[in-house]
Amino acid sequence: MFRIIRALILIVFACSVAFAETSVPPALTGIVTSDAERRMEGVVVSAKPTGGKITVSVISDQKGRYTFPADRLNPGEYEISIRATGYDAAIPNMVATVKDKRTTALNIKLNKTHDLAAQLSSAEWLMSIPGTQQQKEKLYRDCVLCHTLTPILSSTYNAEEWKTTLVRMWNWSEGGSIQKPLLAPLRSGPRPGDEEFARYLSSINLSSSPTHTFDLKTLPRPHGADTKVIITEYDLPRPNAEPHEAAVDRDGKVWYSDQAEGIVGLLDPKTGATKEWLDPSEKAGYPGGFHDLELDRDGNPWLGRHEYNGVAKFDRQTEKFVNYTIPNVSPHTRPTFLVPSPDGTVWLKDNADFKVFKFDPRSGEFTAYDEYPPDVNLKSEEPATVGGTRSGQVHHSIYGMNADSQGNVYGADIGVGNITKIDAKTGKTTMYPTPTPNSGPRRMHVDSSDRVWIGEWWANKLAMFDPETERFQEWPVPIPWYGPYDAALDKAGNVWTGSMSVDTILRFSPKTGQFRQYAMPRLGINVRRIDVDNNGKSPIFWVGENRQAKIAKVEPLD
Repeated sequence: MFRIIRALILIVFACSVAFAETSVPPALTGIVTSDAERRMEGVVVSAKPTGGKITVSVISDQKGRYTFPADRLNPGEYEISIRATGYDAAIPNMVATVKDKRTTALNIKLNKTHDLAAQLSSAEWLMSIPGTQQQKEKLYRDCVLCHTLTPILSSTYNAEEWKTTLVRMWNWSEGGSIQKPLLAPLRSGPRPGDEEFARYLSSINLSSSPTHTFDLKTLPRPHGADTKVIITEYDLPRPNAEPHEAAVDRDGKVWYSDQAEGIVGLLDPKTGATKEWLDPSEKAGYPGGFHDLELDRDGNPWLGRHEYNGVAKFDRQTEKFVNYTIPNVSPHTRPTFLVPSPDGTVWLKDNADFKVFKFDPRSGEFTAYDEYPPDVNLKSEEPATVGGTRSGQVHHSIYGMNADSQGNVYGADIGVGNITKIDAKTGKTTMYPTPTPNSGPRRMHVDSSDRVWIGEWWANKLAMFDPETERFQEWPVPIPWYGPYDAALDKAGNVWTGSMSVDTILRFSPKTGQFRQYAMPRLGINVRRIDVDNNGKSPIFWVGENRQAKIAKVEPLD
């Protein structure tokens, strides 16, 4: 009798589960297959409304199934695309029609690609090409800031043509792109090492052979828990926009700055609507693009100029810009990075003079502080070996900045590998070397416990500095040549980061030591500043796709 009752209970439970699963059917689902692998795990499947501006992407599971939840696709016609390195869609222009309260089925067939080189990320190129560590690092350091390595490796320039090309490249601003080149304000001729570098580039491109003479190596596709994610991308109103920064405000809206133009924008994720404002201030002969964007205690964006001495506050109430310059500094000063302090002041950097300024917008007063302790030899040049790999000469240079709840400011010494701290009360500067020498710390976020989370670009590591113990922890990332640009802790205790060379977002759990690798839908997104929205039930990751004119949202499903 007990067995019969137990069986009936199980049947009722199974039926209730089936009803729960089918009462809100998925909007779109199907199986991804290929002749080479049959059912394929880890394929990014994207759906974009025909004529629309929002792309939703999911990833196929271990059985090859992809599923778009019902609440992510409204009824209508969608353009379907895929990303799976080594494969192309058998039908290149797929379309699916989603109907109300019904599931649309679309199975997707993939074929082996005939042009694998066009699908490689910069990191995969660096894994593939021959050359010394120093030669590869020069490509990594000097080229991926502006574009992927694909244009270089697919070019046919010989060594002499590369010498001319290199001079032209050195004179473009990093704020520009291939689609939107901007001349740098300071011109230069050939650089030391150009001739040798030109010979190297001509040895790895297509100048002497119609195909590459080395094997093309690829990173694995997502698998297991890495496939449990939904990625939403919002097109910006300008197809050549360069959203260098993305910061979430208290209302869950996303502010972004443009690296090429003096534009700040606001995205409403609920509607996908964007609004942009152009700062009328400009300096003749200088690109007006912004670099850093940080929100003050009232939710107003503060922005640092990329090319010249200028910072701007955008008043969200009046929708007007107020511009400031640091007085009595070097003509080469660029306060690229800044951070508002809890007391209403704003910290600014001045690398040209090795100074940090605290600016009070109420009085207009600038107070200077030493960027480094007085006993540091700022002009010294020393061999740089990050984890035994980097070579060359370096010097001190503060890059990213952030402030804690007490108003103390931290700076990332990307040139050598230190974190500097200026005490807000005493003005004392203290320097803390990272455990990995010359780690190249780049950008940082401070958590609610005033711990500093750092992307170590050269060391290929994430780091945390605890001011209370004055100790670091470091964790290597699992992808070669990833180069974490920034790091932010979410309320669940996970650390997020992104890369300029790999189109994958990483989420790391310091408790378990596990990384999640979320593949993005397209190549060459070029991640810079990141942010995490902790306002909702679960943390949401936000980033600007710097070279794709999109803002992206990453939502894990675990």
